[in-house]
Amino acid sequence: MNFEGLYADRAKCMKTSEIREFFKLTEEPDVMSFAGGFPSAEFFPMEKVSEVITGLIDEEGKYALQYGPTEGNLDLRKYLAHKMTVEGIPSTEDNIIITNGSQQGMDLLSKLFLNPGDAVIVEEPGYVGGLGAIYNYQGDRMPIPMDKDGIQVDILALKLRKLKMEGRSPKFAYLVPNFQNPTGISMSLERRQQMLQLAKEYNFIILEDNPYGEIRFEGEPIQSMKSMDTEDRVIYLGSFSKTFIPGIRVGWIVANEGVIQKLACAKQATDLCSNSLGQRMAYRFASSGYIDTHVSSLTARYKEKCDLMLSCMDKHFPEGVTWTRPEGGFFIWVTLPEGMNARDLLYKAIERRVAFVDGAGFFVNGNGKNTARFAFSEACPDKIRRGIAILGEIMHKELAAFNKTKSA
Repeated sequence: MNFEGLYADRAKCMKTSEIREFFKLTEEPDVMSFAGGFPSAEFFPMEKVSEVITGLIDEEGKYALQYGPTEGNLDLRKYLAHKMTVEGIPSTEDNIIITNGSQQGMDLLSKLFLNPGDAVIVEEPGYVGGLGAIYNYQGDRMPIPMDKDGIQVDILALKLRKLKMEGRSPKFAYLVPNFQNPTGISMSLERRQQMLQLAKEYNFIILEDNPYGEIRFEGEPIQSMKSMDTEDRVIYLGSFSKTFIPGIRVGWIVANEGVIQKLACAKQATDLCSNSLGQRMAYRFASSGYIDTHVSSLTARYKEKCDLMLSCMDKHFPEGVTWTRPEGGFFIWVTLPEGMNARDLLYKAIERRVAFVDGAGFFVNGNGKNTARFAFSEACPDKIRRGIAILGEIMHKELAAFNKTKSA
């Protein structure tokens, strides 16, 4: 059977993420991998999870194993409404829908708002899951470069003016403002305020994705755009994947009731409801205060890994290579001299059983070939020390060869 002529137009443009291909390496125990941006499994509270699941099955089994409401478990939604309100985002359960992680949230929102060819503002480099969801619904991704303070709003303003002259306006901007994937950069308060002003001026929505915001090592939290939103134009995505455990696939969206109702219709046709057992488990852990305590522990332990990787980079990486110094999250963004190719470096690293992700996949138009993402979240300290030392050795050799070729 030849299916090629039968696919819908939108399916013809779908493609697997190059980044996901490198995740296969993480399954090989001898590989020192900085590729996958996964929470560390060694931090999962296994005994506590076992205890809670046993109690949950004993006490609520016939409900926990049954279908649930499309909008999500009511107790969990009430808890999240309170959590959001405490964080400066006044909410009720009617403002919240539970999703299978924030990734499903991005898919549903793209399905809800995008017609083929609609312009969408994205960070460059940007999170591949968000970029992919937009691409799959045939959105026209409009990449805006980042600097140390996040998306460069001055460049965005120029592009918006040009777009307006063409008779177009973006549907939404997709942003990861806290410890962004892949760079680890956080958007400054001033930039957040400027984004809100541009959204008002050019009438577009902001999708504020915040999976890493609670994993802060240092510095003061920056006010969310949703908490500063006076026009209901910011839609907020949250998740328990990085702060608790990703396998339960529990995320949420905060938006006005009209958007939530539309999302419920879209979700109902997609999966009927999210994981009932996972939602009830998340509620038990969260409402007891356990997750807040767990996050404090996680933050300290991830900080140790981040500090170790940064100190190893300081020690082993050659002059001419630069990297970010995140205040939280999972990622460090490495930039090689212009003209070098991080993928060439990656292939040589794989031969030495070290893996990372080259940066080109985080760009819309094939740029960023001299960049790479390093995740410190999953690797153990010994692998960080050995892996970064090996990479430093490879970088020194490759940079020397590159400079020799360049000067020839």
